[in-house]
Amino acid sequence: MNNAYILNLKFGTWENQLWFAGEKDKKAWSSAVAELDEIGDGCSGANEFFLKVTDFLEGRGFYRIEK
Repeated sequence: MNNAYILNLKFGTWENQLWFAGEKDKKAWSSAVAELDEIGDGCSGANEFFLKVTDFLEGRGFYRIEK
């Protein structure tokens, strides 16, 4: 069964709330979210960060959904 996850994503002055669906595994979600700062460190802008985060989370089984 899938679970919904909400992510408040920030990069510089840009902020967005994203929703994801994935397996009901809060430990895996928390672990993936903990790695997002490292992704941001290598990005030059908010758009690049957004794309890398969504790709990263998709690779871990969390798929973005529109709210």
